[in-house]
Parts: sequence; C-alpha cells; structure tokens
Amino acid sequence: MNLAARFRRKEEVAGRQIAGESFLIPVCGTPVGVENIFVLNPLADFIWERLDGKRTLEAIVAEIVKEFDVTARQARADADDFVGQLLRNGLVEEVA
Repeated sequence: MNLAARFRRKEEVAGRQIAGESFLIPVCGTPVGVENIFVLNPLADFIWERLDGKRTLEAIVAEIVKEFDVTARQARADADDFVGQLLRNGLVEEVA
C-alpha cells in the first residue's frame, strides 16, 4: 500500500468500547448481524483512531513504532493488512 495514502473512517461505521473491548459496527439503517461486527485488538484500535483523512499511512506507521514494541517493517505490514481489511469491508475510504 502507498505510504503517502490517507484514509478516513466512513460515517456509516460506529466505533464502540464495551467492557474494555473495541468494536466496529456498520450502521446502514438495517439490522446488523454478528458477522458484520468487527472486534479490534489494541493495535487495530490504535490505527482505527488515526484514520482521520489527515494522517498519511506513513505517519500512522511512525506512531505505531513509537507506541508499540515493533520494527518499522512490522508496523507497516500490520498497518497494510488492517487497512486492506477495512477497505475490502467498506469501512474506510481513501482520501484523494
């Protein structure tokens, strides 16, 4: 994935914390099945909170390296994987 790319969360997705767990719930006016609810680990939650359309993927990767005990290479792989999943599921969009 392009490190200069910027992504933003779609408004149709609600992020919630329940009992210490973070969840993403697509809200489209129809009932949501459990298969459409995404549970986030701490790294995924960290990335999700930074997908504001302003930060580049490169900036988010740099923040991951500072916050978590990982190499830049691992941080990029994790960010690429998670953002790719979000894109495939229609939860984020790339900002032009």
